[in-house]
Amino acid sequence: MPPASGARCRARWICFNDGGACCIMVSMDNASTPVSRGRILVVGDQHMMRTVTALKLRAEGYAVIEAASGEEALAMLARSGVELLLTDLMKPKDGLTLLRRALEVAPHVLVITLLASGSSIESAVESMRLGAFDFIQKPLVEGELSHRVERAMRSRLIS
Repeated sequence: MPPASGARCRARWICFNDGGACCIMVSMDNASTPVSRGRILVVGDQHMMRTVTALKLRAEGYAVIEAASGEEALAMLARSGVELLLTDLMKPKDGLTLLRRALEVAPHVLVITLLASGSSIESAVESMRLGAFDFIQKPLVEGELSHRVERAMRSRLIS
């Protein structure tokens, strides 16, 4: 029987290590599925930083996908309907190359670059010149990421 309108399924795998069968437990509730505030691609070569950033954005209602490299990010941009790209400049030359190529693949996407502490102001200026919407200097200040992402997403609604 299909779920009622507005119902949400939750599934959980239970596997037995002794070679027994696996099963899925499914529960239904009537809570409506949350509406996404937008789709974001988080790119960075540091797994922990990327994961924590993605979790924070998901908790704020965004649909988030992650990429560990520029190549992976470009493949995702080409097919995923991303509205905002949040990328660490990683190594400045690689990060700026990703920014340039991302805007070629998906010209509609907004880009916020994350600059490592100690990065030169030239990197920030160059990222903006190449088409970044904004940049954030690390380490992140409480609330700054949320504010900048919200501002970017709001600008999409206005334009």
